[in-house]
Amino acid sequence: MRTETVVVGVLGGVLGWSSFAQGQWVSFSDETDGRLTLSSLIDAPGSDPFDDDEEKDIAAADFNRDGWLDAVVVRKRVFSNPGARQDILLMNENGVLVDRTAKFAPGFRQTLTDARAVITEDMDGDGWRDVVIANTFDQQPLYYRNLGNDESGEWLGLVNESAARFPTITVLNLTGPRFCAVAAGDVNGDGSNDLFFSNYNNNPNSLATTDVLLINDGSGNFTDESDSRLGNLARVAFGTDSAVVDMDGDGDNDIVKISTEFTISPFPIGTYILWNDGAGNFATFDPIPGSTMDYMIAVDDFNGDDTMDVYITGDFQDSVHLSTHHGPNDVSWQSFAPSPSLRTTNFGGNTKAADIDNDGDPDIGLAPVDVDVANCNSGPNLGEFALLRNDGTGRFSDPFGADQNIQLRPHDFVFADVNNDNCLDVFMGLCTGWRVFVQQNCPVYSAADFNLDGTANTFDAASWFDCFTGPGNGPPMDGCHRADFDRDNDIDFADFGSMQPLLTDAP
Repeated sequence: MRTETVVVGVLGGVLGWSSFAQGQWVSFSDETDGRLTLSSLIDAPGSDPFDDDEEKDIAAADFNRDGWLDAVVVRKRVFSNPGARQDILLMNENGVLVDRTAKFAPGFRQTLTDARAVITEDMDGDGWRDVVIANTFDQQPLYYRNLGNDESGEWLGLVNESAARFPTITVLNLTGPRFCAVAAGDVNGDGSNDLFFSNYNNNPNSLATTDVLLINDGSGNFTDESDSRLGNLARVAFGTDSAVVDMDGDGDNDIVKISTEFTISPFPIGTYILWNDGAGNFATFDPIPGSTMDYMIAVDDFNGDDTMDVYITGDFQDSVHLSTHHGPNDVSWQSFAPSPSLRTTNFGGNTKAADIDNDGDPDIGLAPVDVDVANCNSGPNLGEFALLRNDGTGRFSDPFGADQNIQLRPHDFVFADVNNDNCLDVFMGLCTGWRVFVQQNCPVYSAADFNLDGTANTFDAASWFDCFTGPGNGPPMDGCHRADFDRDNDIDFADFGSMQPLLTDAP
């Protein structure tokens, strides 16, 4: 009864206030000159590294655990051309990304790569983020172990231990790997990260090849168990992206993979979930309905219902697939296209999800430059970086329109808080050169800040009431999905009981 009295009293005092404050969305300042320091590249002696025009893929992690996010960039000759290049380690020194490759990753200069993807995860269980590089054109993948600190607390850098930790990988119908992507996750339930590599065969005879699953022994040593654990589901035509994630909520990680370009048994063109039997074996699969000519994916909880959804970047039309029901090895989907935008209806590339505006739901970034289509010089709006806003229900729109400074042409990018202000910035590797865009106006919201004005107070109760009484328990606007505190997919008085202490404690 006391809670109901509080609810009525608060709502009665603020119902006259409007609900959601609609202000300017995020904006960025180009601070490349002051936030990026590059050294000469051994594959391009005498050239300006800021004019680098090679293909780039980027990942971020706090490698030396000093509280600042660092970055690793892998490079190769542009598009579908073999030509190994030097990779780069950028250490974040008080908000400046400084090239420390020679000091902390000399292996990057000794072993050049035909790299198509890079991830950073703790692979050996020592608490330090390692680096795994997926290479193409017959080059084996690479494992760089993070050495951690010495006895005096000084970071020792990254060392190439690929030969000792990875087996020599063979694949169907190819003389060596042509990896396009790599994903990490524990598939056999032992608590350590295993690795799934997406492979491809662009042979004109349309011959299948095989993806690769490496199993971690817990200390960062891997064995190739693709045949025994994947069987026929290892087959792939052109594998461009993948994820290792629990898609059905049963506690074990499944595999999401793309097979495109042509049909091979058992996969027509599309995106598929390989179901984990609980022990790390995959014998059954399902397509994500309505997905065709897919190229890249981002997997996250886009509508706040604690289930995994999928954003698919397609060759002609992107699509969003929200999980509406799941049980063991079974997911139902609601599928639709994002709001129309030239940046979501043409060729796309690397796709990443992150909460760029700190409102509690993941937004989407799209790098436009396809690794096999030379679209660095396509027409206006085509081949431009897209930053898509999530309205909280998994509906995405492109709010920027034309002539925004971030609408450039990167091969890849990473969302990372470069200057440690708790707001995500964007580091890009362009068709030619680099950019560091620092976010200018990102709000830091309280959990009860439903009107997204930057403060949790009694005015938020009016916004909560609009969510409570609106069509379908709330209009599809930023903030409403945050009101479902008990995660029962219904906004009701039980949620307000959980919100009340946050409003009471708010300044």
